[in-house]
Amino acid sequence: MTNEIIRQFFKNYLLIREQGFDAFTREQSKLFSPKLVTLVSDTRGSFIYEGIDGFFEGMVAWSKHFFVNGQSRHEYIEETPIHVLVRMHGDLKLSEPINGETFRKEGDHGWTEEFELANDLITKVDIKLFFNQPA
Repeated sequence: MTNEIIRQFFKNYLLIREQGFDAFTREQSKLFSPKLVTLVSDTRGSFIYEGIDGFFEGMVAWSKHFFVNGQSRHEYIEETPIHVLVRMHGDLKLSEPINGETFRKEGDHGWTEEFELANDLITKVDIKLFFNQPA
């Protein structure tokens, strides 16, 4: 079973390059509940953003530290009408060095995005990014 709402969520990122950030925010907002909660856990700590504007605030904050070149892949681990877990694959460029590194290859980090939905709208986004320890 595929969750077309979440698949559209990821397709909408193409709009940033094709039509600009305003088109992206307009289309992405259509997928969100007004009571959306966005949780982000990464090397900076843990953050909670509330509402649709909060999602974009968190996205802008995240992108100041991490950059994906548009080549990420999505592996759907669990996909139901009300819950989707996606493992993200791809290299990350870091704006600020972490342990002296400014680039992390795909196998050097774990990155998941988990979604909860109700009434065909996204109610929760939980983004987790962690770096694997060197061997």
